Amino acid sequence: MRLFTMLVTTLFCLGVVDFIEDDMARVEFKTDGDEAYHADIPVALFPCEIEEGSHFYAEIIDGVTEIRCGEPPE
Repeated sequence: MRLFTMLVTTLFCLGVVDFIEDDMARVEFKTDGDEAYHADIPVALFPCEIEEGSHFYAEIIDGVTEIRCGEPPE
């Protein structure tokens, strides 16, 4: 969880769900530099139903990190 917190507080991240096991989602983040990071995130933190292959992104608004489902608006 620490890696997740560090990533989303310093970067805008795009993510995809690799798999879900025991109410934990194994996700892969891609950053602007095309580096990939993996993390485990509780399914309860997602504001929508997720499954393998679901896309999401993390966005910081007024210092608050929000997980949003789908692709970011252009």
